[in-house]
Amino acid sequence: MKIKNASKKFFVISFLLAGLSSFLFVLAANNKSGVETFDIYLGAIWVFILFFIVALSLAHMFKSDK
Repeated sequence: MKIKNASKKFFVISFLLAGLSSFLFVLAANNKSGVETFDIYLGAIWVFILFFIVALSLAHMFKSDK
């Protein structure tokens, strides 16, 4: 199964945005006192998964069918 170029572009952009949001979450969580390292990385994984799903959904909603 081949992925169209537009779909591949949306996938890569969503992946990068999810990675960036996870990184920002880790930076923000490291500034808080009393947050364990395990909690930070578990939260980063959840942020990555949820943001990836949301970004892919938005890309699918707004893509133009030409």
